[in-house]
Amino acid sequence: MSGAKPGSPTTTLRLAAMLICVCVSAQTQAQTLSIQGDRFAVDGVPRFLTFISYFGALGAGNVTADLRLIRSKGFDGVRIWPLLFTGPQLMNSDGTLRQDALTRLLFVLDRARDERLIVDVSFTGEHIPGLDARHFRDGVLATAAALRPYDNVLVDIQNEREIYGPLGRPLPAADVASILAGIKAIHPSRIVTASNSSQVTAEFAANFTAQLGLDVTTYHDPREFNWFEFETIQPMVRTLRATGRPVYLQEPMPTRDFTFSWYLNHDKAEYFLKAAASAKLAGAAAWCFHSPLADDLRGAQTFLEDVFRAYPEPEWAFVSSLLPARVSFQAANELNYVRAEGGGGGDVRATSMAVGSWETFSVSVLSGGPLVDGDRVTIATSSGAHYLQAIGGGGGALRAAADKVGAWETFIIEKPGGGGIRPGDAIRLRVSGDARWYVAAEGGGGANVLVNRPSAGTWETFKLLFVP
Repeated sequence: MSGAKPGSPTTTLRLAAMLICVCVSAQTQAQTLSIQGDRFAVDGVPRFLTFISYFGALGAGNVTADLRLIRSKGFDGVRIWPLLFTGPQLMNSDGTLRQDALTRLLFVLDRARDERLIVDVSFTGEHIPGLDARHFRDGVLATAAALRPYDNVLVDIQNEREIYGPLGRPLPAADVASILAGIKAIHPSRIVTASNSSQVTAEFAANFTAQLGLDVTTYHDPREFNWFEFETIQPMVRTLRATGRPVYLQEPMPTRDFTFSWYLNHDKAEYFLKAAASAKLAGAAAWCFHSPLADDLRGAQTFLEDVFRAYPEPEWAFVSSLLPARVSFQAANELNYVRAEGGGGGDVRATSMAVGSWETFSVSVLSGGPLVDGDRVTIATSSGAHYLQAIGGGGGALRAAADKVGAWETFIIEKPGGGGIRPGDAIRLRVSGDARWYVAAEGGGGANVLVNRPSAGTWETFKLLFVP
């Protein structure tokens, strides 16, 4: 009786299929990542995605806690390297998959699914000694078969493929095309890319994506002065978007680099917060916060939170500032704060002199990503039980009585002068369903809050403050 030999690609595929049956939880519903035009969509809704590098996932000692932290801080996804040497490496030199590493990878994907995180699975063929391009293809396709049940995954065939690849050589376009075709034959809806470094131009990266038929243009920004400014990012993104595909700024300036010490403007969280906002405003589909501190997280007592806290700037400051989860609104008189009477369920007034639970709100950005001028948002009370609501859709009172979100509970946040919105910025709120109406603190503070102003002035301007 004929059959596949142990360790062959066919055997690996069968092993992957058996592991899927054992490891995939039927009770857990994953997010579905798709593409709509030049944007990513999650469960059918277009959304800007913010990733974080989590390269050492397979070797991490506390994946569950790490991913819960990542989600709680407002990230949409993680980028992992399953061939990295700081954990069980997924491939052998002949392209077969290691059972222990595959089991670990599926564990990571299950925990990501629990937290409703997208996973960027990026391959680094150069990390497997003796692996050539042909057997690298076998390994990538075996992995594609094993990951078929996971709709929250995108695949980067090779990180910086024009520099790196199997045997430490660049991965040629013909090999990328062959691997792409193989993945699509196994899983037609899988989103596939192959990243290019800043050693090539944005125009080259866009054309490479179009010529090979990749789903996403994935680019690593040039390491240059003022890399985070909108004026730097916008023309680059415009070029990358020319083919009509989503643009994923997968590896911008790292927070630190132990090889290239000459990198500029990467020691403060503010640079990275501005870069994320600039990418979103420029029309990118996704952006990744890139820190090498997550490359090696081995050890039962190693937690990503502790690793980042040890570096107040820029890592911990960035992850603590990305999501405007808890905010307060100070009225124009700079004395009073907006409060939901009773903590929610009733009127909204701008009469408080200090910030407590009734003056604390949670802002959700419907399009995802960092908060920027023009975003549509919902604003919940600190308990999460009620939402701010423009009674009648505008023209009357603002109350905190809604228990679900609709047109009356959706607002457009504006920043005079535009751009990303940071703590301390002046902002205005306009009803999304009927854009005629602005939110106003009567008298500039000290009285009721209404949604009855057809234009914005002093009384309609609030200072947005983040609450620790």
